[in-house]
Amino acid sequence: MFLLLALSALAGFSAAAPTSLVLKFDKRSEISSDLDTAIYKFANIRFAAEPVGDLRWAKPASPEYNATLQDGSYGPSCMQASLKGLDLLGPGNQSPIGGAANQFLAGIPLLDVRVDSTLDTKFLQSTDELQDCLFLDVYLPAKAVEIPSLKLPVIHWIFGGAYIFGSKDSSDPLTPFYYGTGLIQQSGGEVIFIASNYRLGAYGFLAGATMEEQGLPNAGFYDQRAALQWTQDYVSLLGGDPAQDPLFLKPVLQSPAFEFMWDRKGLLESVYQNFSALAGCPGQGVACLRAANAETLNSANIALNLAAPDGTFAVGPSADGNVVVFPLTSRLPTNMPRGNHWENIASLILSHVSDEAELFVDGHIQTDAEFDSFVDTVFPIYAQTGGLTAAIEAQYPPIQSGTNHTYSTETDRVKARVSDSSFVCNVRYLSDAYSGKNYNLQYSVTPGWHATDLIPTFYDANLELSAFGVSVAFPLIPGFGSFADAYQSYLTSHARSGNPNTYSATINLPPAIHWPIAGNIANELTDVLNAGDLGFSLITDDQDTKSICGIWVQIASAVTNLGGYAPPEGVVETTILPVTNDPSANYLN
Repeated sequence: MFLLLALSALAGFSAAAPTSLVLKFDKRSEISSDLDTAIYKFANIRFAAEPVGDLRWAKPASPEYNATLQDGSYGPSCMQASLKGLDLLGPGNQSPIGGAANQFLAGIPLLDVRVDSTLDTKFLQSTDELQDCLFLDVYLPAKAVEIPSLKLPVIHWIFGGAYIFGSKDSSDPLTPFYYGTGLIQQSGGEVIFIASNYRLGAYGFLAGATMEEQGLPNAGFYDQRAALQWTQDYVSLLGGDPAQDPLFLKPVLQSPAFEFMWDRKGLLESVYQNFSALAGCPGQGVACLRAANAETLNSANIALNLAAPDGTFAVGPSADGNVVVFPLTSRLPTNMPRGNHWENIASLILSHVSDEAELFVDGHIQTDAEFDSFVDTVFPIYAQTGGLTAAIEAQYPPIQSGTNHTYSTETDRVKARVSDSSFVCNVRYLSDAYSGKNYNLQYSVTPGWHATDLIPTFYDANLELSAFGVSVAFPLIPGFGSFADAYQSYLTSHARSGNPNTYSATINLPPAIHWPIAGNIANELTDVLNAGDLGFSLITDDQDTKSICGIWVQIASAVTNLGGYAPPEGVVETTILPVTNDPSANYLN
């Protein structure tokens, strides 16, 4: 999942020159400036204290005061693990060399890969990844300094990476995601860009009953919130109005995705116990993990993720009865008043790519029995006993049953299940929740895989990449730069005005076309902008339909209710499976 947040209007520095930024906790000098594009970068500003010791699996704390002028050179990425089972090379990705190439193509930092005696590819941690990682970068156009009366919108970027890998400047310098220079240049210097880190893997998303009682599930979300709060608190230093609120008004969600994780006392607690054992704390509480050796925790985090079945993840956003109380529901507008949403959304952009699941289905599932086993790895035993597998088979018919007329291969069947449940239906739920405020987008430029929309999002024709010691230009595809300019113009226009059309690049080749609010009356969303090989057009989206996504709401509600995890005032009735128990019995217990 990738998230841009356009914050309330800000302005530039009141200082005469961007030589330093005096904060509450320290002073920063700009780490770089480009006189040709007039963009200044303040790198690696600490927005929270080092999350070690008692601050592991705890809310981020304010950093201590540092009177030394910081040059921005120190700012590690957060501890992370490799993404297992990503398919960019087909069967070839199973070989040691293919695994490394596959990891490289996926944009995962190819830091140090070795092969042991069993020919198993090992992912080793870089010295640039530490627990001390809660930093952010600020990119400023020169006019933010030169004209203090300006009030420029801020784009705050929260990166994706399956919640286990990535950083605010992923793969730098090979593929410089997520530099703000391209977006600032496209806007003519009319936006400010900020990108921030958050804790990943077991450090950021370990959950379960023990963690709820003694630690902090979903700690990574608290880091994201702290970074947004930093931006809000320091708007005056960026020339803005500190009285402006809310934290954000105009979000953009690109491929919002998560895996079902809601069995708080069962599967989630088992993952916690497995991690504790790997970290040398078997049967012990969070205090033991907080006191554990850093290297031991790192090894445990990597091992935990590698042990997850192919196509699944060990950790991620998890139901915790607090921040994440109900991970999937069609009744967002009625459930969200519990306080776990942002009411003041002015408008939003919701997007998915044309083929979300391709990278996450490596073809190892070839029979109906293996499909059922794959389903069983995701859902708790009580749901399987309640008939969940049969309910999913009814929506995704078995290949060998003789009743299937939908899928030609088992791989196609798995792709449909993964795409619907983990990706595109999330766009539908948000479209329903914020109907009338949402602009919807499908990115279909070949190959249309997950995360390929990052290329135009961060395109910068003036940027050179460093690959294997050789500098190469960013515009590798002829003509792509012009397409990227129009694509970016929608994003920056939305950040500036709340409407992607106001400043869109209509005089361009291909031109930006008028993009209406998505229609949400029929089974399919209409007036969806398609960004494709030939430019932009409006389509009817046949992927995130009410009928398909409604079934997943039923499945999610059934699993939640059968486990007794439904919030008492937010129980969603389900007809897909019989529920005879108290659907809220374990919600607070």
